[in-house]
Amino acid sequence: MKLDRHQNQRLTLIAVTLWLAGCSTEAGYEGMKRGAENACYQQPPSEIERCLARLNKKTYEEYEKERTHPQK
Repeated sequence: MKLDRHQNQRLTLIAVTLWLAGCSTEAGYEGMKRGAENACYQQPPSEIERCLARLNKKTYEEYEKERTHPQK
């Protein structure tokens, strides 16, 4: 997914806000997923479904398992 400058700034702001607030890693992960989903809804109507289909759909548990035990 290619993000424009404003979307990238928005996602960065979300990440920094969560970090400064002392949120858990899981909350940060979920916040980033929601931010990316919200960015899809800013796309032209004809692009929304395509954008949503490209999003990460992994749960935090799936992400963490892959991160800590990568497949070789």
